[in-house]
Amino acid sequence: MKNLYLLILSIIIVPLSLSAQSMTPEVYELWNRIDDKQISDQGNWVTYRLTNERDRSDLNVYDVKSEKTYVYPCSKKATLTATESHLLFIKSAHPDTLKSLRRKKVKKKKLPKDTLCIMDLRSKEVLKINNVQSYKLGKQSGVVAIKLAAGDMKRDSTLVKKEGKRNGTKLLIRNLKKGSSKAVGFVTDYNWSESGGKMVLHTTGQDSTKADKVLLYDAKSDKMLTLIDHKGEYDQLSIDKKGQSVAFIANRDTSSDNRGKEELFLWVEGERRAKAIADQKSDFLKEAWHISSHRLPLFAEKGGHIYFGIAPLKAEPDSTLLDEEQVDVQIWNYKDGRIQTRQDVDLKNTEKETYVMTYNLKSKKFIQVTDEDNKEIRLSAKQKGDYHLTTDRRAYEKYATWKGHDYRDVYKVNAKTGQKTKIVTRIEGRPRLSPDGRYAYWYERADTTWNAINMQTGKQSLMSKGGLYDELNDRPMHPSSSGRVGWTDRQELVVYDHYDLWKLNPQGQPQKLTDGRKENIRYRHISLDDDWTSLPSDTTLLLSKIDFDDMSSGYALLDLKTGMVQALVDGPYRYSGALKAKKSNKILYTKENFEIFPDLILDDLKFSKPKTISHANPQQKDYNWGTMELYHWTDKEGNKRKALLAKPDNFDSDKKYPLIVNFYEKNSTRLYNHRAPYAHRSTINYTYYTSKGYIVFNPDIYYRDGYPGESCMDAVMTSTEALIDEGFIDTERMGLQGHSWGGYQIAYMLTKTNKFACAEAGAPVVNMVSAYGGIRWRSGRSRMFQYERTQSRLGYTLWERPDLYLENSPVFELDKVETPVLILHNDNDGAVPWYQGIEYFVGLRRLGKPAWMLNYRGEPHWPVKRQNRLDFNVRMEQFFDHYLMDAPEPKWMKEGVPAIDQKVDSGLELSGK
Repeated sequence: MKNLYLLILSIIIVPLSLSAQSMTPEVYELWNRIDDKQISDQGNWVTYRLTNERDRSDLNVYDVKSEKTYVYPCSKKATLTATESHLLFIKSAHPDTLKSLRRKKVKKKKLPKDTLCIMDLRSKEVLKINNVQSYKLGKQSGVVAIKLAAGDMKRDSTLVKKEGKRNGTKLLIRNLKKGSSKAVGFVTDYNWSESGGKMVLHTTGQDSTKADKVLLYDAKSDKMLTLIDHKGEYDQLSIDKKGQSVAFIANRDTSSDNRGKEELFLWVEGERRAKAIADQKSDFLKEAWHISSHRLPLFAEKGGHIYFGIAPLKAEPDSTLLDEEQVDVQIWNYKDGRIQTRQDVDLKNTEKETYVMTYNLKSKKFIQVTDEDNKEIRLSAKQKGDYHLTTDRRAYEKYATWKGHDYRDVYKVNAKTGQKTKIVTRIEGRPRLSPDGRYAYWYERADTTWNAINMQTGKQSLMSKGGLYDELNDRPMHPSSSGRVGWTDRQELVVYDHYDLWKLNPQGQPQKLTDGRKENIRYRHISLDDDWTSLPSDTTLLLSKIDFDDMSSGYALLDLKTGMVQALVDGPYRYSGALKAKKSNKILYTKENFEIFPDLILDDLKFSKPKTISHANPQQKDYNWGTMELYHWTDKEGNKRKALLAKPDNFDSDKKYPLIVNFYEKNSTRLYNHRAPYAHRSTINYTYYTSKGYIVFNPDIYYRDGYPGESCMDAVMTSTEALIDEGFIDTERMGLQGHSWGGYQIAYMLTKTNKFACAEAGAPVVNMVSAYGGIRWRSGRSRMFQYERTQSRLGYTLWERPDLYLENSPVFELDKVETPVLILHNDNDGAVPWYQGIEYFVGLRRLGKPAWMLNYRGEPHWPVKRQNRLDFNVRMEQFFDHYLMDAPEPKWMKEGVPAIDQKVDSGLELSGK
């Protein structure tokens, strides 16, 4: 195919001028995003990356004291030391250099490798270490472990065997303060302790004659302890939080038949070597079971015991059979809990499925926690308590086919004896443990209550009597919860209703902590401390807030001790991304609206000294932009509803503008979202289209059970008619655009109205009868649940109300369509089977209706690859411009592009009018 970018440039070249200009497709690659922001512990340094569609990644380092920004092109993966002494980051080759080499067919192993840059934040000097594969900084230790990429034996005479994934590569251990380094050869894996400055690593030995070793490095003493020295396979290196214990899985059998010979090794501080504490001969293992290398051993936070995995040995296929002798059949059985397609999707996980054992370091006792009956385990945040929580949903798995969820029986397992006791039957929620393991708790969707069970006594408590649920739920199913914050150190659970925070007590009455409902304001907690496993009951929480009347937002403080709520900042913006320095009150956040990009703002917790420290897109001033406002209208039932209305720059109410109506469920809360020019995978970019002179309109959709198509039709038509009455819409130039559920609704609407000049419908379901019996291929699930209970909102089975399935299926009324349609549907769509798009297209084609379908081969529910997203956005723009702005018709629409030409001819060139 002709180079897409050259074609675009040939279409969109515009003269340069000092005045703002309309956007053209090249802006999709110009706009920057801010990624990977972080602030140092004391708050004196901020780092972030500027990235764009050209694969650029520029690391920006901001010095808070000097207010200077240092920029390092083609850099990523930045890490600041706890003492703010050094900054580490990875520098890569320029993307254009890599593309050039790939065009020359240079092999991947010959491409330029990454460089680790170690910057001294005081002197600003940068040390560079080449040929780096990865690095990990030991917290609080000031020591970094640097794993180098495989070397070339022909060029490096120091290598005694070939480096690579199996044999490992060199690991450098560098003390940042002293500037000293040591090296360990042929390392395959390495992990630091969370604190304590210790690292466990595995090396395959310096040459083919030396044995594997698992080593423990102590950054404080700069010494290495050998935990084991033996040939074999070593996996799942685990080290506890303080570096006082190490566990790993080893298979020291070097024969070709070593299946099931895994051993669990444990080292505890004070011992000279790691010891095997479990193997295939252990008493707790059933015949043909083994220690599994598919689960990482996990230490309890307070020590005392370790979790690890066991599993039955899987039967292996008969390797003596020839291909023509092997039967390949899939057996579907009506008794299966999960249908075969879902089992196929889960197959990789099933093959690695393990059952949890615990080992008590004091009593030396093993307890099996999960088994074939109870596969799921819930651990407390501190892995603490006398009981473990397990669940069993096998008897209810098939309900997921039509309900969208299943049920669970819940058990507690005695941590000391392994005794299992059922504590609740057939709950709809997902139970968890409180941080200290004292309570199991869950939200019950059927009656919208929060429940708790005391794990010691078995007593069940109703912590709330309902009402704390998703009040916007308009689907024929029980509503989900509004979410939770977590537990306090006084054994109280903090949760949300639609507006407020509530404190629930297993032994008392619910207490409302905020009073947002009275003022139509929603409060939500923002976590600023990742180290908390439970909330201190005397702390102050940072809350976000949004006013549902005008969608303005801001921040507030909630004092858990006094119950006082203090407003900090608010306004016609969207505030988000709050990130606090661990050891100071400095905070990083963003403030945005339709016209203001969310640049980084540095402030304190009083929000009294805001300073914008990034300027990601100064080029925005060179382009026409537009405005966004909240639009109110009244629906057919007399309800007041909201919509988003985006207008072009220099809007003139006396003019007539082309209109595109874009929608998907409810979007009015996104009023103050910034919408930078971006080649979206499924929707129009509002900024881009307002820059071209379009008005974009997005009404909230409210649904009635059984009538999703008609509900959408009513919302879109009544809101659009209200907008038309404003006098600035060109009624001859109105279009529709939507994807997936939005695509379905557009297909439905076009069978009922001819008021729109054109429509783009992405991945639309047009036949609810055939779709009902289909599969969501990405998850392997039956589609039944979607139509009965979730988004499609029909509320009945196909056999109970076939009339609803027929009435809501546009395919049966395609003869009424008069509107030109562009369909996007890819052949690897895992959410909506692409035969739905085919049914739509071939039906319209048979009836002689103007229709086009784009299939980006191998792509999923929407185009993901950059070149495909860009191509889709260009074609969609050409489609709308032709029907709504009298632009010439492109070749791909006017003539089509034969299959034989599609690799050399994009068909993007425009024909004459």
